[in-house]
Amino acid sequence: MAKIKLMIVDDELISRNTIKKLLEKNESYEVVADFSDGKAALDWLRGNDIDILLCDMQMPGMNGVELIRMIHVINEFLPVIAISAFDNFDYVRGSLVNGAANYLLKHELTRKHLISALDQARDKYKIVPEERTIRHRVGYCFYDRKEFTADNIRNMADSGVLDFCCSNMAAIAISPDYSFPPGVKPADYKHDICKAVIDILGQILGKEYGYLIWQTRQEHLILLVSFNGVTSTLYMLNVIKNLAGRLQRQIIRMLDLTVTIICGNPQTDLQAAVKDACQMDGLLEDKLYIGGNRVTAAAMARRLHYGTEDVPPSYWKQLVFELESGTGGTAETLNGFFGWMEEIRAPLERVRDISQRLAGLIAQGRVVDEKDRDAVLERIREYEILEQFREDILELYARSREAGPQPDKQAYSPVIQQVLNYVQKNFASDISLEKCAEVTGSSYTYLSRQFKQETGQRFVEYLNQQRVNKAKSLLIRHDMTMKEIIEQSGFRSYTYFFKIFKESEGLTPSEFMAKN
Repeated sequence: MAKIKLMIVDDELISRNTIKKLLEKNESYEVVADFSDGKAALDWLRGNDIDILLCDMQMPGMNGVELIRMIHVINEFLPVIAISAFDNFDYVRGSLVNGAANYLLKHELTRKHLISALDQARDKYKIVPEERTIRHRVGYCFYDRKEFTADNIRNMADSGVLDFCCSNMAAIAISPDYSFPPGVKPADYKHDICKAVIDILGQILGKEYGYLIWQTRQEHLILLVSFNGVTSTLYMLNVIKNLAGRLQRQIIRMLDLTVTIICGNPQTDLQAAVKDACQMDGLLEDKLYIGGNRVTAAAMARRLHYGTEDVPPSYWKQLVFELESGTGGTAETLNGFFGWMEEIRAPLERVRDISQRLAGLIAQGRVVDEKDRDAVLERIREYEILEQFREDILELYARSREAGPQPDKQAYSPVIQQVLNYVQKNFASDISLEKCAEVTGSSYTYLSRQFKQETGQRFVEYLNQQRVNKAKSLLIRHDMTMKEIIEQSGFRSYTYFFKIFKESEGLTPSEFMAKN
C-alpha cells in the first residue's frame, strides 16, 4: 500500500529522530528524507517528489520562513507544517503568510497531535499517495542481507532508484558500543542509536559522495562509499580515514557512546567491495573478546578462532551445589565460567546461552526481583562484549545475596550477621575470631559468647564448615589437584584438612570425589 511521503528539515538531530519515532510503523505516512539545513533540502527537492514537508522555523543560515518561501517557488502547492520550539508570533505569522498549512510546537508534539496535523493537511490538499520511488536516492539503507548484493545494487543504480556509482568504492563497518541506560528496552535502544548514526553519516557525507548502508540484524552499519570520478587510491584512503575519525568524534559527542569502526581498502569492482563489507561485519563480532572503542583497518585485523566445546558438566554441578548450600566463593565460580569462555573463545550465541542459564540459576530459589531478572535477560540478548555479560551476572548475584535469606533461614543480630558476611568473603584467608572482633568493634569475649548463642556453633566450627563446603564444591569439579583445593578452601595443611573433612562428611576427600 502506498504511503504519503514526508520530508523533515530541522537542524536538531534529536528533533528529527523524535518525529521519525512518532511515525514508526505508521500505515499512512513515511519519512523518505530528512535534512539539517534548508539549502540541502532545496537541492534534494529539485530532483525528488514528496507530499508534505515538516519544517523547523529557527535554523542557522536559512530559517524556516525563508525556506518555505523558496520551496513554494519550486512547488507552489506543497503542504508545509511548521514546527518550532518557540511560540513566537513572528514565526507563526511568517510561516502562515508564506503558505504553511499548520504550526506545531515541539514541546507539545505527540503522536496524536502530529497525526492530526498530517491528516488535516492530507484532507485540505486532497493528497492521494502514489506508488512512486524517490529518484536518485542517496544513502539508501538495506535491512535484508539478501538484498545487499552486487547485482541488486547495480540494478537499482542503473534503474535510477538510487544515486550510486558502482566503481571506486570502499566499505566501513560501524558498531556502536552499546551500553543500556536504566529503564530502556535494549533492542529498541540499539535500533534508535542506529538511526541516529545513519543521520550523522548523512550530515557528514552530504551529497559529496554516493553511499549505501546495510543495517544488520545485530544493529551494525556497513557503509559503502562511492568515489565517482576519483582514481587516486591514496585520496580514497585519506577520505575513509578522516570520515572514520570524524564519525567517532560525533558519536561520542552527540550520543555519549564509544564506537568500533573498521575501515576497508578501496575496490574498483562492486562484487569485491560487497564481499569486503560482509567480511568486515564478521570482524565486528570479535569485539566480544577484543573490546570496543577502536578504529582499525581491515587489512590489519585478523578474525579470531572460536571454539566449539561445551561447558564441562562439573562446572554446572559445582555452581548448583554452591548456590544451594550458600557456600562462599560463588562469585569466583561464576567468574570462572567467563574465564573458561574467554580461554576457548566461545562464540557470541554460546556466551548468551550460558549467561542466560547462569542468570536463571541465580534467580532460582533466591530473592531476586522478577523485573530485575528480566531486565538482565533482556540486556544479555543484546550485549556484544564479554565484560558486559560478566558484570551483569556478578551484579545480579551480588544483589541476590543482599536480598536473599541466609541458607539456614535464621535471623541474626547485626554484629553476628557482620561476622558471617566477613567469613563468607574471607574464609580462604588466615582469619580468626580476634580479627572479627577487631572488624566489628566488639570484645573477643562478648563475640565468642554471642556467636555460640546465635549460631549454635563455636566460631572455629562455623569457619571450618564454610571451608569444607568450599572444598566439596571444588572436589565436584574433578579438575584440580588436592593441593589447589586445600589452598583455595583456606586450610593450611593436608592433615588438618583431611581430619576436619572426615569428621564433617564421614568420608575422605577422595571418597567424596569418587562418589560425586
